[in-house]
Amino acid sequence: MKPPVKIKAGALQFVLFIGAIIAILLFSFVLISYTHSFFGKKTDLRVDIIQETEYGLQYAYQRNVGVGEILQVPSNGDTGISIKVQKTYWGIFEKYVSMAEQGKQSFSKLALSGNQYPEGLPALYLRDKQRPLIIAGDSKITGDAYLPQQGIRMGNISGNSYRHSRLVHGREGQSKTTMPKLAEETVGEINRLLNANQGGESTVSLRPKMELKNSFTSPTVHINDYVVELESVSLTGNIKIMASHKLVVHPTAMLRDVVLVAPEIEIRDGVKGYFQAIASKKIHVGKHCELAYPSALVVKEKQSNRTPQNRNRDANLFIDDQSVINGIVLYLDESEERTYTPQLKISGNAMVRGQVYCTENLELPGTILGSATTDAFIALANGSIYQNHLYNGHIDSAKLPLAYVGLPIAGSGDKKTMKWLY
Repeated sequence: MKPPVKIKAGALQFVLFIGAIIAILLFSFVLISYTHSFFGKKTDLRVDIIQETEYGLQYAYQRNVGVGEILQVPSNGDTGISIKVQKTYWGIFEKYVSMAEQGKQSFSKLALSGNQYPEGLPALYLRDKQRPLIIAGDSKITGDAYLPQQGIRMGNISGNSYRHSRLVHGREGQSKTTMPKLAEETVGEINRLLNANQGGESTVSLRPKMELKNSFTSPTVHINDYVVELESVSLTGNIKIMASHKLVVHPTAMLRDVVLVAPEIEIRDGVKGYFQAIASKKIHVGKHCELAYPSALVVKEKQSNRTPQNRNRDANLFIDDQSVINGIVLYLDESEERTYTPQLKISGNAMVRGQVYCTENLELPGTILGSATTDAFIALANGSIYQNHLYNGHIDSAKLPLAYVGLPIAGSGDKKTMKWLY
């Protein structure tokens, strides 16, 4: 019989030590696998939630959602994610907030929306008032044109005859005795803004060299006064500036996404930025201004604000030389009174890239890269008034991308995202 083998304590400790290391390594591997799986599922859920916010927006775009209404969107699949979309307005644009959540995880997207026209916008829609359009000088219409039954003819102003071989560089169609209607909610929102009392939940005083940024997830900040001079300030985001008499924008002001409301708005020479300006009497845009997309200039004149047209030749909405507006230029006046002066004028060497909509007389020696919808044209030259004349103006819808998202015309276009908010 062999004597028992003695194992040294040091060897036993080494075996236990190796066993403990192996156990720790196995536990670490299991923990890493579990953590990787857990975060993978959490990441997948996060991705699903983000995708559901986009799905919620697209779902809402295809529904008739009322202002302020919260739309419960059915989940896209069996994800169990809750989706809610609310529609409000920011200026003249629809604003949508889409929020998706599951458990403690949530995500939201904010967007301005408008209408996109897959087949493109016509270059011109001129209301049929039983008289032809007369085109003279260096004018040029490129794109489809909807014209009165009497059509379009060459003309001569101050010895300047029409210079091109074709009257319309595109297809011609017949317009109606009424203009294409804006969406009723858009017009209603313009009225609400112009009739709103000054003030709000969050009102601040304008200060010299003021820098203010406000997210669209926070309450709107209001700046109000009798006369507002925006000079040497930087204002960005969810900010509404209202003046009960007049609002002036100086070139030293940097405005981004804000909304301006006043009876009269003056945008001085050299202003740059992107914002919406809404007035009940007039807007004057100076020289060498550049407003980026999506900007909007809107004048909706009240009957009580009208002055005798033969005494006042200044346009209610005027864009001076060398200025460029990217977005929407809109003049509204529901009066049936006949007028003989322009209510909207785009000067020579001035440009609008987007849409122009005018329910009265449009004087266009400048350029529209996009679409013009108007009740009538007018030209002033050498002290004479030429009704329904287009003189030296250029309209070119081919220069506007098909992806352009703009003014909502009732019954046409598809609702799309215009700009993501923050």
